Amino acid sequence: MSFDSVVFAGGGNRCFWQAGFWHTYTKERALFPKTVASVSAGAAISNSLFSGNFDKVLENTVAVQEKNQKNRYWKNLIGSESVHPHSKLYREIIYQSIDEAGMQSIVNGPLNRMLVAHIPGWLGPRSATIVGLSAYQLEKKLKQRVHPVFGRKLGFRSEFIETSTLKTVEQLADAILSSSCTPPFTPLMFRENKPVLDGGMVDNVPVHGIEAENTNTLVLLSRPYKQLPEIAGRTYVQPLKPVPVSSWDYTNPQAVLATYEQGKQDAYYYLKLLNRM
Repeated sequence: MSFDSVVFAGGGNRCFWQAGFWHTYTKERALFPKTVASVSAGAAISNSLFSGNFDKVLENTVAVQEKNQKNRYWKNLIGSESVHPHSKLYREIIYQSIDEAGMQSIVNGPLNRMLVAHIPGWLGPRSATIVGLSAYQLEKKLKQRVHPVFGRKLGFRSEFIETSTLKTVEQLADAILSSSCTPPFTPLMFRENKPVLDGGMVDNVPVHGIEAENTNTLVLLSRPYKQLPEIAGRTYVQPLKPVPVSSWDYTNPQAVLATYEQGKQDAYYYLKLLNRM
């Protein structure tokens, strides 16, 4: 089976599983997707892969997390620094890892459509974050859906930022941080002076970013679900067990490495499975 499009789900640090899966899988089967849809950390991982600089991303992620001792610096309540270091470290990793050649590879590579969420008109940015995250967590607990629906019903709307429109690493970082925008971990981001939040508020597995008909799509999740959708033209893969890292824990580089290694090992299972299809 060949795939001409790939979807990268969000999930913070858990998305390093996707990179591990990708590296094992593509050693056995070539993957040259024409289109990609991604969200949040899935956008970061997918772009790092297509830049050719993933090794630097992993190396710099480990180095940054080894230096960072806390996920909250309460002393920063007084002063200009953020209590949460995540956004600063997120940007640092991107700037240190993606060079001009890597950026050119991203722009010239498969069209990657990164999802951001526009907030409902009846909510402000802060209340939208609380409402959106609460709805996502509630739906995840009650329904265990791969594709949530509560966010759309509340009025969150999609916008996709396409890599073909980006020119600099700074613009790439802004796009990824916009797709990952989850206050208070990150500051509020804006698109044309309008606030946007993590695209997972709409759908943390943005298959609706793949527009082509009659396409075979590989969907890379970042956590295990009890039941995966059975939809013609889509193949869902997921960690065979919960990954050892937490989404927003920037203090545990060994868990990041273990998550990446789990992705590499889990890929062998799916290669055998897909070989029988």
